[in-house]
Amino acid sequence: QRTRRNVAEALMSLLREGDPEPTARAVAERAGVSLRLVFHHFAEMDDLYHYVAALLLRRQWSGMPCVSPKLALATRLERIAAHRAVLYEEISPVRRALMRRMSTSDGVCAAVAAADALLLENLKETFAPELSALPASSRLEVLEAMDVASSWEAWERLRSVSVLQVRGAKRVMTRMLDALCATPVSARRNVHVGAAAVS
Repeated sequence: QRTRRNVAEALMSLLREGDPEPTARAVAERAGVSLRLVFHHFAEMDDLYHYVAALLLRRQWSGMPCVSPKLALATRLERIAAHRAVLYEEISPVRRALMRRMSTSDGVCAAVAAADALLLENLKETFAPELSALPASSRLEVLEAMDVASSWEAWERLRSVSVLQVRGAKRVMTRMLDALCATPVSARRNVHVGAAAVS
């Protein structure tokens, strides 16, 4: 297990340093083991990436904050955005590599899906008061919108495409979540319908 962990840490280290797809030989050299030993523990590189994805999932699980739904909304928004900013900044180089492996590894797909499901459940618990105030018909829709707004993919766009600094990306994420919490979807729809009827 120590050797497997050492090899996985070597791969993640290379990814974080900017190598988008390290070779098995490069991983072996970084881990200080032979190439043969790498493939003794992992039949192929997809198996190694699966192990890395599972390792990140365990770390995400142990580091997931429990934000009480009894706290003020502003406090909950700040804590969720702060946690995800730290998490996403740490995992982004590895997550990009995992996304490229999803087409060839069912194990990577399953681990990434489990990590995303964990984040979704965290949102559901944190914003339970706001969600429970919504009509049942729109509750899931708003939760899914929250999930998208605070997802790694959204963070990646804010940081890599919009080229925002961490502080700016956090503000945008907080603003999106705040907007989703502020006004029930049904209320906005009723406003539009009423305006249309008057016109």
